[in-house]
Amino acid sequence: MNSSEMEPRINHLQIESQVHELLDYPVCTNQITSTIYQCSNDYTGEVNNDKEKPYNCPYSGSKCTATGDIRWLLQHLRNDHHVEMHDGRSFSHRYVHHNPKHLHHATWMLTLLDCYGRQFCLYFEAFHLKKTPMYIAYMQFMGDEKEATSFSYTLEISGHGRKMTWQGVPRSIRDSHKTVRDSQDGLIITRKLAMFFSADNTNSKELKLKISGRIWREH
Repeated sequence: MNSSEMEPRINHLQIESQVHELLDYPVCTNQITSTIYQCSNDYTGEVNNDKEKPYNCPYSGSKCTATGDIRWLLQHLRNDHHVEMHDGRSFSHRYVHHNPKHLHHATWMLTLLDCYGRQFCLYFEAFHLKKTPMYIAYMQFMGDEKEATSFSYTLEISGHGRKMTWQGVPRSIRDSHKTVRDSQDGLIITRKLAMFFSADNTNSKELKLKISGRIWREH
């Protein structure tokens, strides 16, 4: 038998155990799973889980690559994208377009809602489902997925004796607005039907759609 076969094989776990026994004070030998980031100024910060990861900017009017925490994003939306903040649990907005037949894929200005000390994004977009022109309204929560499930919301389109209502749970802005739109997780209405809801039905080319809604906390 050669010398290499005679030598005992000690793996890293055995070595760790032997070192641990030689220490005068007990130490933690658990593996650290959090991620450490170091900035250029040698400041080190620790991110323990996904909740601490920066959020992508939820603005939908144009592509924006900005990221940050919720507080920073709120300031960014107001200062850089000129998004207005509305207070209260109930809301009502009107979406207008003078020639919706030429509107294939478009997004109206994002609306920010502030209630329960949290912020929500209200979206209204035009898109095509196969070949059918559609509109979709939906809401997203500015925070993580777990807290988003604590809230519910309704959206309602009404006008000229007609009414459509949607109730749902706001998706976290961890999901992009395109992801939510493509999953059809919101109030959807065809362009043809939307014209019957428009405030001025005498002009069939003009869209004037009023959407109201409410947010509440489940638990």
